[in-house]
Amino acid sequence: MSFSLEVKMELSHIEESAGCCRRAELAGILRAGLAMRDTTDGPRLLFTTENAPLSRRIFTMVKEIYRFEPKVYMSKTRRFKAHAVYRLDFSGLLEDGGKKVLDSIGLSVDHGDAIVHHHYRLRNRCCKRAYLRGCFMANGSISDPDKSYHLEVTFRSKVQAEEFMHYLREFGLEPRTIMRKSQYLVYLKEGQEIVDFLNVIGAHSALMNLENIRIMKEMRNQVNRIVNCETANLTKTVDASFRQTESIRYIKEHSGLETLPNPLYEIAMLRLENPDVSLTELGKMLNPPLSKSGVNHRLRKIEKIAEDLGFDAKT
Repeated sequence: MSFSLEVKMELSHIEESAGCCRRAELAGILRAGLAMRDTTDGPRLLFTTENAPLSRRIFTMVKEIYRFEPKVYMSKTRRFKAHAVYRLDFSGLLEDGGKKVLDSIGLSVDHGDAIVHHHYRLRNRCCKRAYLRGCFMANGSISDPDKSYHLEVTFRSKVQAEEFMHYLREFGLEPRTIMRKSQYLVYLKEGQEIVDFLNVIGAHSALMNLENIRIMKEMRNQVNRIVNCETANLTKTVDASFRQTESIRYIKEHSGLETLPNPLYEIAMLRLENPDVSLTELGKMLNPPLSKSGVNHRLRKIEKIAEDLGFDAKT
């Protein structure tokens, strides 16, 4: 089961007791999900979903609130993999009595059998949460947080998209929108914004799962950064040691190490005998001990002498 479906399954089992919030959630579901479809029986007003609990939730809420029972059809599809598709037929709302239901949620159907979306206003903060939840259940998706952070909800009209974004901003979120295949797509890209949105719509189990994944990803990234940093430092240390050792060998072959001042001779011999140790460890081998910067200073002098003799560290 995808993470997106897990979230919707959780939302489909939320017990919403307040009547105003149940109406707001249903309005969000139907405004975002209802579509006119051409069938062999003519144009039909349908809601389609692969989420069985959501289809039951819609049927129950419509029956309780509007005393209307949409026809429910289930079919099997083998696209990608075998699964069930549920279609709720709301075509009965196109008749005179049902049009009042559509009007109450800001919908109407024009003479060209196209759905028209009007403004739908909500005052209570709890109802706005329920409305956002309904829109997401109907037409939302969220990517697998192990791979990326992306949440989106698609709408068929600019009115819907702008209202959805307006309500999101009331909860401190900053959504963005683009057009895709004549539809308006409202999306969130930041992990923290998606966490906040899940909290707003009441998907608390999904929120905790997402937070756990975010923590694990951050830990992995932190470990990778440390490993990369240590690898880079180790590479620099190895390169420096090789350069120093080659400089010392060059001096030995061309003028002899005995020509070096005693402090440089001492550190040169230690480096030849211990090519893999750090500057700090080299300093501790001296008597008296020398600091890391002191050791580095002497080795740089040796490298300069080798360069003056003709040594090229790049070759």
